[in-house]
Amino acid sequence: MKRRWLCMVLVLLLLLSLAACGAASSGADSTTGDSAAQAENGAAMDAAASESTADFSAVRENAKLILSADLTLETQDYDATCTAVEQMTAEAGGYIQSSGNAGEKGSRTANYTLRVPQEQFETFFAQLGETCHVVSANRWSEDVTEQYTDIETRLATLQTKHERLLALLDQAAKMEDIISLENALADCEYEIDSLTGEKRHYDDLVGFSTFNVTLREVQTLTAVSEGTGFGAQVVQAAQNGLGGMTAVVRGLILMIVMLWPVLVLLGIVGAVLWRVRIYRKKKAQQSAESKKE
Repeated sequence: MKRRWLCMVLVLLLLLSLAACGAASSGADSTTGDSAAQAENGAAMDAAASESTADFSAVRENAKLILSADLTLETQDYDATCTAVEQMTAEAGGYIQSSGNAGEKGSRTANYTLRVPQEQFETFFAQLGETCHVVSANRWSEDVTEQYTDIETRLATLQTKHERLLALLDQAAKMEDIISLENALADCEYEIDSLTGEKRHYDDLVGFSTFNVTLREVQTLTAVSEGTGFGAQVVQAAQNGLGGMTAVVRGLILMIVMLWPVLVLLGIVGAVLWRVRIYRKKKAQQSAESKKE
């Protein structure tokens, strides 16, 4: 009887172990399948992301963008910096559209409108920051792809119309038809010239970026905050305060030097008045003593 119970227990344990092995194998297969599915999904997402980036780059390459920048710069070596800015513009393949100078030596200001090839925009922007002290810098772009495409479409339509009018003019026999076709040709050519000029204008704006630069000559460079927190603002305020005090002291010294003739004259007048006062005081004392005697 005991042997029978022992055999039954052994058989039961054997069945349980077989069931556990089957479950483990099934779980492993399930885990393997899930991993494979995740790997496939990850690869698909990577491929989609790569494809999206490629499409975005293609759109940027085909877009017509007008790049512009406004910069306010400071320098303590005005002449050398002006020369450097103009030389950098020429080396970048650009040109000076307009320039102007104002102020007296020590506080002069130069205003430039520079045109630089679009492919040199980033390099030239960085060079300006390395050459001068940047007080403020703003940059932006304007997408004119839609307007440019519209002009190209209208030009193509007008060119086709122009060719058809020429063909009709060659076949026209009546004077009335010839005059009518010539008037239509003149109107068509006017529109073509107008759109061609507009397209050329956009080509210039897209091909050459615009930099509006204000260059100031200063004795002390303006402190620029390196952050937006309270600590950075306190540091900037302290630096500006020190710079302001230095400017005030320098201004007083310059004023004294500039007004030295007036100061000398005032000193002489003051000395004369002081001597007159002493003389009058002595005379008054002598008069008082003489009256007592």
